[in-house]
Amino acid sequence: MKKVLKSPEPDELTKYKQRYTSQLRKWGKHASKKSDLKSAIQSTLVSDQKGICAYCETRIREKFCSVEHFIPCEQSTRERNYDLDWQNMLAVCKLPGAIEDENVDNSQLPHKYPCCGKAKDNFVPDGRLLNPLELPVSRLFRFKREDGEILPDKANCEKEGIPVASVQFTIQTLGLNVERLKTLRLAVIREIDEELDFYDDGIIDPTVIEKQVASEYFDNGKENYPRFFTTIRWALSKGAEDHLLDISYSG
Repeated sequence: MKKVLKSPEPDELTKYKQRYTSQLRKWGKHASKKSDLKSAIQSTLVSDQKGICAYCETRIREKFCSVEHFIPCEQSTRERNYDLDWQNMLAVCKLPGAIEDENVDNSQLPHKYPCCGKAKDNFVPDGRLLNPLELPVSRLFRFKREDGEILPDKANCEKEGIPVASVQFTIQTLGLNVERLKTLRLAVIREIDEELDFYDDGIIDPTVIEKQVASEYFDNGKENYPRFFTTIRWALSKGAEDHLLDISYSG
């Protein structure tokens, strides 16, 4: 999970809310049935998140993602409609999560081990669950090179004043350590390690190599990010931080 920056809400959503200002319009029952509205919301969310799930960081696309309401729609009232609150919307991977679209109907996939929005279900955030919109720019997670497990980065959490327990709670609540995610992250870590070994001649400063590889993955930060952005960032260590600083990374 990384920080997400949001652009202004789509005009289609603004007009929709103005049209039904006196009614409690629900997302699933009303708004999501409007194809032009749903498409505008999904497209903007995916663009804001640079093509990766707000929770697990797998790849998403406009036609293959779910609109996640951080505060569940069930909490909506006429005074506060979370269904249509732009700041309450994120784009997350399709159910059961982190599954490529061509494999969704494969009955052998572990659908009973969901992640992200499906794992979170109707949990009402109580201060422990991290919101991607409110994260610091720095990295709060680290990973195990042995199996791709995601863990809190205690040093960075303490530096940012974020409880380690909250980071751990977020990992557990969103199912970010289901085996398929760990396997995918491990493959990314090994790919990077192999690339670093390829460039390492025993003379060049390792940080210079890390920064070079980081520039290949993150480029200028204006295009879509590679999946598992935070995993890559962790694997490339100081070189990644140097490159992100150079491109004025802000989320």
